[in-house]
Amino acid sequence: MALTEQEDDAKMMAQLQKDLNGMSTDGDGLESDAASTASSSTTATSASKVPANMLSAAEQVKEDEPMLYGVKIFFENQFVEAQRIFSTQDQTNPVFTLGSGALAFLKACMTFNEADIQEAIRILQHAETLATAQIHAAPKKSVSLSSSISKFVSSGWNNYFGSNGSKSNKSSAPSTPEPPPPKHMTNGEVRARVIRAESLLLTALIQLFQESMMSYLKAGLNIRKGYKSYENVWNEVNGMGAESDTLVDKNTLGGIQFGMGTINIVLASMPAKILRIISTFGYTGDKALGFDLTQKCIEGKGIRSPLGSLLFLSYYTILAGFAPNVLGDRNIPLADKCLDDALKTYKESAFFLYFAGRNNRLKGEIDESTAAFELASSKATPEWGQELQRLCDYELGLNYAIKLEWTKAMPYFERLAQENYWSTAFFLYFKAACLENAGRRDEALKTYQLIPGLMNRKFGGRTIQVELYVLRKIKLFESNGFLTNLPALEILLIWNTFSSMTRANLEICLSQVEKQIGLTRTTTTLDTVVVLKTIRGSILHQLGRHKEADDCLKWVVELNPTRIQEEKWVLPFACWEAGNGYWMQDKDVAGDGRWKRAKAMWDKAMTFTGYEFEFRLSIRVHAAMMKVDDLLEEMRLKVYH
Repeated sequence: MALTEQEDDAKMMAQLQKDLNGMSTDGDGLESDAASTASSSTTATSASKVPANMLSAAEQVKEDEPMLYGVKIFFENQFVEAQRIFSTQDQTNPVFTLGSGALAFLKACMTFNEADIQEAIRILQHAETLATAQIHAAPKKSVSLSSSISKFVSSGWNNYFGSNGSKSNKSSAPSTPEPPPPKHMTNGEVRARVIRAESLLLTALIQLFQESMMSYLKAGLNIRKGYKSYENVWNEVNGMGAESDTLVDKNTLGGIQFGMGTINIVLASMPAKILRIISTFGYTGDKALGFDLTQKCIEGKGIRSPLGSLLFLSYYTILAGFAPNVLGDRNIPLADKCLDDALKTYKESAFFLYFAGRNNRLKGEIDESTAAFELASSKATPEWGQELQRLCDYELGLNYAIKLEWTKAMPYFERLAQENYWSTAFFLYFKAACLENAGRRDEALKTYQLIPGLMNRKFGGRTIQVELYVLRKIKLFESNGFLTNLPALEILLIWNTFSSMTRANLEICLSQVEKQIGLTRTTTTLDTVVVLKTIRGSILHQLGRHKEADDCLKWVVELNPTRIQEEKWVLPFACWEAGNGYWMQDKDVAGDGRWKRAKAMWDKAMTFTGYEFEFRLSIRVHAAMMKVDDLLEEMRLKVYH
């Protein structure tokens, strides 16, 4: 009999937990990886061709010049040539394989396509395998006296006397003396361990994007293994002292800084309910250390320097997008500085222009944001870059929706649906919502009716959250004669975009919502009223009409959750919006009381579970709470000094 999804999850979780428990707390899982490598003849054959890397640090820097050039031209929009450079050695050289894996990783991040995700994971696993083989091939450093005695007692004694205690009859003829072991890990071994760790880290980041319990568990396993590998080389390099600059090449040092920085930033940014799953080794991350290490990676101008810049921009702009009113004042200027520095080196880089578009949107500069996305899209090529064009199309459609220019937004969502980008169902739903707001209701209804047959977008066998939401909404529309109640504004609420709107457009949206509430007051369900009131409360806060917003949202958040039949997401989102309003109102209150009301609402939001977009809201609340913690720490330091 086939397993249910719950039984399948439980079985997989038990296996992953067994894998985690089986990992050495001191090592980095190389022994188990060696065993798994040996089990695959193809992988083992490929890995067996990888010799030990015996280059010195200075020789390695020279050897890395083609790789560094490939990275440089990739961020100058010469995507195909960069990919060709990486492919010349990506079957045998771990760092070139990692380069190909990083390109596949970026592509997967842009498409969210299951096939692209699996291809990126495949290449990164190959890089991990090659790096592991190179680690095993490396000469091992000398060990301490106590370790040598322990090794002699456990193995050397038996070699001399035999396992039964009798003297061995082995020939005592002299053999060729082996060279003395190195004092530290060779540069080649340190480098291979960094490549292995980075392959695991990028795989884990892809898995985190999939927003499912199983993907989080798999990500946790890979983060743990990657962290252990980084920790080993971190301790090794620190043990070298001042010699590290001559014993370890600058690109490998940059790799350690990038990896340790990324892991610390990612773990520090995860909400508790997700961190409990992925941080299986009890480490929650040190954000300050993460930023410091990533900044050093960027300043080193090595292979991973532009990736460090992308990490910073992802953190500043994407995280601020989750909580713009709370994080924007600090994150936006930091993103501007990072962008200025990056674009000095990589002029008109499509990737950095994309983040310029995101940051301009956070400022409310929608025209400037649109220009940046259009320029980024123009830099993409048919051979490599269509994914970036589609990502920019999505952002452009969203920008026009924020401007309430529905007829301009529609073609972008229609094209994305036709190209089967991310979720055909969602983009058709957004197109239909735009048609409706543009006054073309008959066309909108026909489009809505096309959607149920298109629900085929899955990650790891699970339908993605946005498609579950869209399917539920269509079924709800069908059951009530397609009384749709402003679905476009509902999307803009969930996507947290009202803070980017002009005051004039917010007034237009408010008028639409209030009119709809009046029309449906006696003919609709409580679920619909709650959604409309949450949209109204959010808009009122953005307009500075906080008393009206408080009254509106208070009515929602004080409802008994059992009274909500369909829209389970709305109560936690209403708590978020209420807290957001209190944050704006209480910014001048003295002492800890400044954030008391906001924190109470955000804490209440986190008591809900099992609703659509739970991951999205968890990140949003956690980001806001981190800001509060940072401000409290700054206050304590001022008092102390």
